[in-house]
Parts: sequence; structure tokens; C-alpha cells
Amino acid sequence: MRNKILMYTITILLVLFFLFPLFWMLLTSCKSAEEILRIPPTILPDRFGVDNYKEVMTRQPIFRFIANSLLISFVSAAFSVLITAMAGYGFSKFQFPGKEIMFFLILSFLIVPFQSIVVPLYKWVTKFGLTDTYTGIVLPLLVSAFGVFLMRQGMDTIPDDLIEAARIDGSGELKTFLLIVFPNVKAFVATQVIIKFLWSWNEFYWPMVITNKPEMKVITVGIQAFTSMYYTEYNLVMAAAVLSILPMAIM
Repeated sequence: MRNKILMYTITILLVLFFLFPLFWMLLTSCKSAEEILRIPPTILPDRFGVDNYKEVMTRQPIFRFIANSLLISFVSAAFSVLITAMAGYGFSKFQFPGKEIMFFLILSFLIVPFQSIVVPLYKWVTKFGLTDTYTGIVLPLLVSAFGVFLMRQGMDTIPDDLIEAARIDGSGELKTFLLIVFPNVKAFVATQVIIKFLWSWNEFYWPMVITNKPEMKVITVGIQAFTSMYYTEYNLVMAAAVLSILPMAIM
């Protein structure tokens, strides 16, 4: 009993520790600019209100930014899961020349900084006229080297005899993959969806490079509108940040 009380106490303290930044962000979003810069700092605002949220929604189409991020994140997560699952299935259950070398080359992309390929990628996207389009934003996000690795690990857990039995019963490869293999790696699929959705939602560098029109900005780039070289409106940044995490909190 004493160990259980200690375990729950430590768990609650850890939860409070990790939630404190969110709590501070929420309180700061209700403060004025003067309150944020006050020394010594205060935890609670002088007056709770939604003035900062009204200002954010008046100055920037914040819900359009959120809708753009949702669309891009959903599309990239869905296509990434489908592509990486098929790739993982191929690397796990099929034998072909150079399989391990190809898999190693795919994993090697994990150590390549995205900034190092932005210039050629931007030239390629511009050549096809995909700047300021959803297609241009989402294309580099459709495939994930980590996703291929994760899904291969998931496919390795499926017995080969199960797949062979489906083939003996006359099931084609696509049908076997969709009806037999894919449902048996639901935990890995869910993990990949969550990770890819979060990565796409938090993506900042590529959407900033590829978009110029205000209506095409994602939420991470849109929040930047409240910062400048000389001054950052922290109260508005925090209000926009609170609005931006609502879809993540709901999910």
C-alpha cells in the first residue's frame, strides 16, 4: 500500500511538472503586454478576459491557418501510413536483390538534415508551379524513413504461415495486405499516424519557404506574424498558441 501511494504521488507530481508550461501559456494568454514584462512576474493575470484572443482573430485569419494545418496533417498522415506500410511489408516479407542495402539507404535519410535539401527541393517544386499550393506543402511530408522502419518492425511480428495460408486460399497480394496483414499491425499503424500527424502539424521550415500567400500559411507560420525583429507580442503569441493546440488536445 505504501509503495502504491508513493508511486501515485510521484506520477501526479510528474504530470503537474509537464503540464505547468501549458498552464503558464494559458495564463499568459490572458495577460496584457505590460503584465508579461512586469518584474517580479505574477502568475495570475490582473483580469481574466478574451481580449487577446479577439485581437488575434482580428489581425490574422487564425482559423484558416488551423484548417490548413489540419488538412496537411491529415493528408500526410494518411498517405504516409499507406506508403510506409506497403514498403514495410515488402522489406519484411519479400526477398529481392539488394533489399538490406536499400533499407539501409532509406534509414540513412534519418541523419540527413532537412535544411540541406531545401534548395533543390524548392527548385523542383517551383519548376512544377507548386508554390503556394497544398500539394507543394504536403509532397515532402508523404514519406517517412522512420515510418518505413516502424512498419517493417510491425510486419516482422506477423507469422509467414498466416500469409502463406491466405495465398493458398487464392488471395492476391493486395487483398492479403489489406485484409490480413494491415489489420494485424493496428498498433503500429496508430503509432505512425500519431507521430506523422504531430510532425506535420509542427512543421515550420518547409511551409515557411514554400508559401507566400497569407491564406496558404499553416498555424506554425501564422503565429510568426505576431513577432518582428524588434518586438514580440507575447500575449498575442500565447493566445494564438493556445488556439493552435486545441486540435492536438482534442485528438
